Amino acid sequence: MKKLSIKIIFTVGMIWMAAAGMLYAGADIAVEEPVFLFGSVTEGTQVTHDFIISNPGDDVLSILRVVTSCGCTVADYPKTIAPGKTGIIHVKADTSGYGGRSFKRQLVIRTDAPGEESVRLQIEGIVK
Repeated sequence: MKKLSIKIIFTVGMIWMAAAGMLYAGADIAVEEPVFLFGSVTEGTQVTHDFIISNPGDDVLSILRVVTSCGCTVADYPKTIAPGKTGIIHVKADTSGYGGRSFKRQLVIRTDAPGEESVRLQIEGIVK
């Protein structure tokens, strides 16, 4: 009877672990540097930066869209990133009209990664 109980507990544990693994399977997103500090630039400078995005998951990551906090900032991005691969979100921000102020813009990546449907990136610095 004791051996049967141990076998049942072991079997239930294995089933639970397999089910938990299935819950966490899928696409994932990781950002190497979520905040880019560009320092100080002259007004009118086009600030550019490449955010490196990786997919450590085991399914294709879909980037549904990238939303910027201002029309002065645009992003070019891949629509998908294969498992174990990286992609680049290329950002360009126009600092015209921001002289004498700090400059901080956010980007929100919308993905299909479970639990990571929204990821925030930021560029910031001073405009002279």
